[in-house]
Amino acid sequence: IPNGHHVNPSSSAPKRVHALLPRLFTLINSLVDCANVEDEVVTDEVVEYLCSLGQEVVYGLLRCIETMVAEGQRDVGRKRLLDRRAEVCQVAAAAVTKAFVDKDRMGTYCHVLTRPYYAIGEERNTAENAIEIAIRVHATDFIADIEVQRCVQALWTGLILQVEDDESRIRFIEYSGLRRSRRNLMDWFDIGRLNVPKYQNNMKIGLFIVFLAMYSFVVNNQAQHPNIIEWLMYVFVCGYIFEEFRLIFEGGTAFFLGSIWHWINIISYSMFMVSFSFRFTASYILTDSIKIGQYNDIAYDLQALLAVFLWVKTLSLLDGNQYFGTMVMVLQKMLKDGIMFFWLLAWVFIGFLQSFYALQRKETKDFNAAFSLLVRGFLQDPDWDVAEDLDNKYGFWVFALYLFLTSIILLNLLIALFNSSYTNITDSSEKEYLALFTFKVFSYLKSPDQFPYAAPFNLIEVFFVIPFSLILSKENYKFLNRVVMGTFFWIPVLSIAYSEQKRYEKLRDTNDDNDMQGGRRRYRHLTLDDISVEDLFMIESNEEVVAAQSAETAVQIANGEEGVAADAVFTGWKSYGPANETFADFQRRRVKENEARAKAAAAAARAEEASSSSDEDERADAAAAAAVASSATAAPAVSEALVQTLLASIARMEERQKEMEALLKQLTVPAEEPASDE
Repeated sequence: IPNGHHVNPSSSAPKRVHALLPRLFTLINSLVDCANVEDEVVTDEVVEYLCSLGQEVVYGLLRCIETMVAEGQRDVGRKRLLDRRAEVCQVAAAAVTKAFVDKDRMGTYCHVLTRPYYAIGEERNTAENAIEIAIRVHATDFIADIEVQRCVQALWTGLILQVEDDESRIRFIEYSGLRRSRRNLMDWFDIGRLNVPKYQNNMKIGLFIVFLAMYSFVVNNQAQHPNIIEWLMYVFVCGYIFEEFRLIFEGGTAFFLGSIWHWINIISYSMFMVSFSFRFTASYILTDSIKIGQYNDIAYDLQALLAVFLWVKTLSLLDGNQYFGTMVMVLQKMLKDGIMFFWLLAWVFIGFLQSFYALQRKETKDFNAAFSLLVRGFLQDPDWDVAEDLDNKYGFWVFALYLFLTSIILLNLLIALFNSSYTNITDSSEKEYLALFTFKVFSYLKSPDQFPYAAPFNLIEVFFVIPFSLILSKENYKFLNRVVMGTFFWIPVLSIAYSEQKRYEKLRDTNDDNDMQGGRRRYRHLTLDDISVEDLFMIESNEEVVAAQSAETAVQIANGEEGVAADAVFTGWKSYGPANETFADFQRRRVKENEARAKAAAAAARAEEASSSSDEDERADAAAAAAVASSATAAPAVSEALVQTLLASIARMEERQKEMEALLKQLTVPAEEPASDE
């Protein structure tokens, strides 16, 4: 099903989303009524109210951003106001995510950030999760939030898995591999780890390097007939083409075309197929030696031109690095800005081309000469003699005007656009890189495959494995895929097992209280925000610890496929406020609750004061009786002691009364007057 790659939401979720969105628009519009609002808008009270709306609120806030950005493009007069409201939505979404994480981290990752939603009246296959919408609307403030990035890192490293249930629905669950006691290397051997985006990316890089080496050998050693290496190169290309079609079919056209590398793939693979057609025709169809040589020349010329695109594509292998990733973002932004420039340049070029063609005499008109003159002029190689030859009266001045417009005005405009793009990206380079990295992670998740065959091995899946799904049961088909993948990918899976074992041991050792290096103790993670995502998911590999887990977790681990996958415990965040409660109603309800708590505290304080006063009176009476009993022998001293005791008791009572008044004044919140309806 195209784009139907997520868990099917419950039937009530679209209704809740449909009812939630108008309430969120009303709240954001009331909080930000002008573009110059500089106060702290997203207060603790606003976050508390948003959390009370349910787990769909993060998705709803990002849907509000999408609508506001679209309205800002249509209504330029309100663009600043709508952009400010979109910024507030991002801040609110990040704050609500943090509040949800404090309650249930795993539930937030699997059911708030990665669970897809849609509203009533929308197609089910258009369901998206919160992070996908943030990528599409370029909500970098939300994407760069620490909890969102922890979720993305968990997806990237395989701590959260995307799996398919018995009903062919995709769901996100926690990887429980660290829960199990695994001491040997083969205990870590698991074909399912090939689903992890990080390892898919590593395999993709390795296979592309092999493909690039074969291409370099073929294009630099031109043979009369295709050899085995050239045929392997074409097999790689076919595998890559099948992979591109699968990405379009399962991830959607909009998401596919959102990356510059996919555009480069379209151009390069098209040239490869044209080159292959000429090469095949020359080798196996034609018999004329002259035509065979011509067709081979065309094929090798196209392959030689492909070097430009293939070596530029190697930058995609380095976009995991922050520096190169930022440069890729700058390149994408420059190309988008360059489209506007070249569109304007095209109209100027067409105007001057027609002018030079019309200035020529009818018997000497030369379109190629005029076209070449304008192109060379734009590339800073003007030929004034040709301009005068085309028309000795106006050719010089028309060509001078053309150079002034293109070389001085338009070219400086292009430089200014590129400089602006570079400055905008580098000023927020960290956020832009995180947005690019998140897009890269979800580019693997948008095309889920329970058995990922990397190109060109996907051809084996398409032609030899998938046909067996028509005759085999589901369990036997899984077994067949595991056998085939284990045969072809046992070396990558073994390296994955080794790396994960070493990483697990390193994390276990560095989290030990007795971690010593060079005679000094190494202290790690001084604050909660410094804890890495691996440490958050780290569970001691102890069978006793596993046995001590709750019964629910034990059942989930047992039901997981071969004990690898365990569902995240999800407590749920349901709306605990009254239905259709507005923010003003929420504030009034909170004021009443605070008043009730203040009155209860005051009553408890009065009871404590009364008890303390009775104790003081009893002590004062006892002191007075003792003073009267001894007054016969020491009358002056007894009178003075009695007076001091009574004065001290009165002073303590006055101090308690002042403390109670101050406490009541602090706890009592004046009720707001209800807003009058217009």
